[in-house]
Amino acid sequence: MNFSSENRFESRLSPTLPRRATAIIELPDGVLMTASANSRFSLPGGVSQRGELRSQALLRQIRDQTGLRINSMLYLFDHITQQNAHKVYLVIAQGMPRLQEGGSRLTLVTSPDTEMDIHIESRAILRRYAKLRGEEGAKSEAVRAILKLARYIAKVD
Repeated sequence: MNFSSENRFESRLSPTLPRRATAIIELPDGVLMTASANSRFSLPGGVSQRGELRSQALLRQIRDQTGLRINSMLYLFDHITQQNAHKVYLVIAQGMPRLQEGGSRLTLVTSPDTEMDIHIESRAILRRYAKLRGEEGAKSEAVRAILKLARYIAKVD
């Protein structure tokens, strides 16, 4: 990723809009979702700290939330809402996801239309991701290649 283009895009966003790094971690049985004790499930990730790139925030947040180590990541798209400015990455992670904080929860979802209590922003991101996976083009081919690599790494681990 070109870091100067990331910073140029950032300068056009409202200074008060939280910048969030969001991960799609596809495991054999579905996409990993996290939630604190009494909240909705959402895609893992979090807000970047001052002076921190969102890709750096993602490395930190995934380790803190799930115990996974990121092996590779592919930038997918920006998803801007009134609440957050997401940079969404497809992530290959190593290890077994495990709860890191008391009261936190992990689950897997196989469809953005599941009846589980999923945060509206995460549901919209999952829909965009599902659409991207089904399209033709360079980015969709890269997504399929990363997923193939993730399946290979899972077998080797």
